[in-house]
Amino acid sequence: MYPFVHIGPFGFYTFGLMFAIAICLGWVAFDRYFKRHNIPVNMPLLGICLIVSGWVGSKLDNTLVYAILLHHNSGWFAEHIKDLRGGYTYLGCLLAGSLAGIVYGKVNKIPLLEGFDSMFCIGLGYGVGRIGCFLAGDGDYGVPSNLPWAVSFPHGIVPTMARVHPTMLYSTVWELCTFTVLWRISDPKRGLHLRPGVVLGCYLIATSTGRFLVEFLSLNPVLSFGLKEAQIVSVALILLGLGILVWAGCERRERRDNFSEVAVAAD
Repeated sequence: MYPFVHIGPFGFYTFGLMFAIAICLGWVAFDRYFKRHNIPVNMPLLGICLIVSGWVGSKLDNTLVYAILLHHNSGWFAEHIKDLRGGYTYLGCLLAGSLAGIVYGKVNKIPLLEGFDSMFCIGLGYGVGRIGCFLAGDGDYGVPSNLPWAVSFPHGIVPTMARVHPTMLYSTVWELCTFTVLWRISDPKRGLHLRPGVVLGCYLIATSTGRFLVEFLSLNPVLSFGLKEAQIVSVALILLGLGILVWAGCERRERRDNFSEVAVAAD
């Protein structure tokens, strides 16, 4: 593995480098989505809000979970927060970024579901960012495995000589496939005329299902009900996604019925 690389006279942590690339790709994806859907967004301002809130949320989520599970004191909590080399979670980033998006949408009068249909663009950045976790060998790998593609991380930040599941790459493949499919079906040129919220609901279900399944192979500790923290949050997000899809379907049927009533009255 390559936890540290040199580019000319400069040295970089591979996780930080891939994290920066992931942010740039996510920024571009969001910007292109908003432009092709004619949603008025101040991308620099929104981008900064999402990046800062996502970083804070991902760090706090990881720190709080381990502080609760391992009964660490306040001194450990403060030290872990200040350590910028690792200790981030995707779900913490997703939740905090969502809150920031809600606030931005409210302030700028952007319809909630129309704006949040863009959330799947996170998948592009997340998929690339997980490659950074793989290159760094930062401990996000899975349980030991004898499968042909199992790998060891002898030089990782959290080294292991055992051959383990490269769960980071599983997440990368899942998220990039999810992003590609939703990017295509959300294209206005395809003429699908999706109701606001449909793409959001599909993304929440898809990304959460992938995370739920991958967590069975991860080394993360069990939190409650025999499930890990990410799995519990994933179940909640799947239910939320299903609820959004049901609401969008009911809204469409209601509008169709209203249109039929108006047509009958006109006749």
